[in-house]
Amino acid sequence: MSADPVISVRSASFGYAGHTVVADLSLEVRPGEVVALLGPNGSGKSTLVRGLLGLNEHLGGEVLVLGERLSRRSDRTRLGYVPQRHTLSGSVRSTVREVVATGRLPHRPWWRPASRRDAELVEAALDTVGLADRAKADVATLSGGQQRRVLIARALVGEPSVLIMDEPTAGVDAASQEVLAEVLRRLVATGVTMLVVTHELAALRGIVDRIVEMDAGHIHFDGTPEGYAEHTAQIVHAASHGHHHDPPPAPPEILRGPYDPVAPVGEER
Repeated sequence: MSADPVISVRSASFGYAGHTVVADLSLEVRPGEVVALLGPNGSGKSTLVRGLLGLNEHLGGEVLVLGERLSRRSDRTRLGYVPQRHTLSGSVRSTVREVVATGRLPHRPWWRPASRRDAELVEAALDTVGLADRAKADVATLSGGQQRRVLIARALVGEPSVLIMDEPTAGVDAASQEVLAEVLRRLVATGVTMLVVTHELAALRGIVDRIVEMDAGHIHFDGTPEGYAEHTAQIVHAASHGHHHDPPPAPPEILRGPYDPVAPVGEER
């Protein structure tokens, strides 16, 4: 991990319409790292991610993405983004292959047809996410977990240097979560750098190198999964000793997640 960081944020602020949501934040992500970004709703996770993607206002501080200042970035294709939800209208019929192929559009003029290399990259991405056999299927007929894999494949065909994922395992059953986790393990094996926004650490056990926890626009923890377990145990211990007449609060799932065994899985539904 001695290489220069692919993302370097130093005392940076992000927000909307001049309103600061994330303030004086510093963070580095190095090549090959898989970083989980945690925090409650309103903690600033989405604002930070959208700021890195250039989708909201950078209000101060220094931000370098792949060695370039955020304001001067000319090639945005090197950041792959996997949104939480499939964004095509249910009234628009598209096959899995067609949706994945749209990930190549930023790499060529609109009037130039897809090349043989474009087609090869699409097929390789479908194979990586385990959907080669569903390439001709209508996206609307897929399960939620399968649609997430379509979105990952769409990002992969752009040949990004960094993948930013928004809740890739949220809202799907345990079987689908395990399939998605296996896809992420394959990406880890290829050395892909990932920043994953998540509430479900259990599904990412053994995949994540670092955990960054945000609250109120600031980073409250940045360290290993083992360090995070100690950090959260201290919080629960402190809470249990702060109210001797009350039973200690049960830790939320996000605290238990990294050390829960993955539930047995069957066929993805």
